[in-house]
Amino acid sequence: MMAVLQEETETCTSDMTLQYLIFLLSKVALNTLVLSFWLSSIPKTLLGVYSISIYLVDLLLICSISWVWWFPQNHHTHEVMCLSLSHSSNIYSLLPLPVLLAGALDCVIQQHVGFSQKSLGRTAVHCAVVMLMWMLACFYSYCYTDTELLTIQYSEGVSALVCSVQGSLVVSHFSLNLFIIVSFILLLHCRKLPGWVCMANKLTKQRTGTLSISDLAFSRKLEKLESGAVEEAHMNKEQDRPSLIISLVLCFALNWTPYLLMSVVCDLLGFAVPAYASVNLLWTACANSLLVGLAFWYRSNKHGPFCPLPDDICPWGFFWYLSRENGQYTASTKLYDGQG
Repeated sequence: MMAVLQEETETCTSDMTLQYLIFLLSKVALNTLVLSFWLSSIPKTLLGVYSISIYLVDLLLICSISWVWWFPQNHHTHEVMCLSLSHSSNIYSLLPLPVLLAGALDCVIQQHVGFSQKSLGRTAVHCAVVMLMWMLACFYSYCYTDTELLTIQYSEGVSALVCSVQGSLVVSHFSLNLFIIVSFILLLHCRKLPGWVCMANKLTKQRTGTLSISDLAFSRKLEKLESGAVEEAHMNKEQDRPSLIISLVLCFALNWTPYLLMSVVCDLLGFAVPAYASVNLLWTACANSLLVGLAFWYRSNKHGPFCPLPDDICPWGFFWYLSRENGQYTASTKLYDGQG
């Protein structure tokens, strides 16, 4: 795809630098909003550290484009714009796949260490791995990115100065495939979904704070919920409850369907977005929730719903109680003490 840097007609010339600057400022504002929901657990995973690095690189990109806008008298402004946009889009399009694989490997390793264990060494390893991936992506971009300015003719008397930019196929395929899988699983149980969502809402409303060993009030409320609210929702039969994996899929879908649907619709309608322009932190937060959800499903059989997890978006612990395997547990549930 092409990024238009300047449009010229017989009567006037329109420079697009300010539009790019405003767009990137809006992107950083949205990324800041995502960080505000994810801030407490973001340093605990490799995907979280990568998200922080993206945020910082976005600020550097804004500084670069701001310099171009503040000093338009420089004869190389369009070359700097093309260099910034082409390299940033190429680097951003290269990183998602290795980051996703490294994040999955990190989750596997932390199954044995425990997510709750704070370690400066582990954070340092995350930072080193992220820096290595950035360096390799920058080196590849330096060798293979085409930063040549092109002039194309729209129509008679109208021309544009453009440069080549890249979209992120990995993010698009990730969103599309995940949306299809989640939709297919939930459609198989579409008749029971309203009751499950109602029950999930009642479970979530009982939350008074973060799950912890000392949260006895929450456990008592769960006991009351099991005896009263379940009957009100007509879900007192075990066979009416979802399995644990379906319950966790429902938890993920309730939190991430809007983002996945937006991504899929944009792709289907042909709204191509360069990699530097997408809200990258939404994708990393979604991927983090997916990996953490899989880790929770694996660990919960042994440790129950009180596994400390680096995800501030999906309340996995509450949906553990929604499943038919664990719906009978109340205040007597054996709590996990946070040790891997």
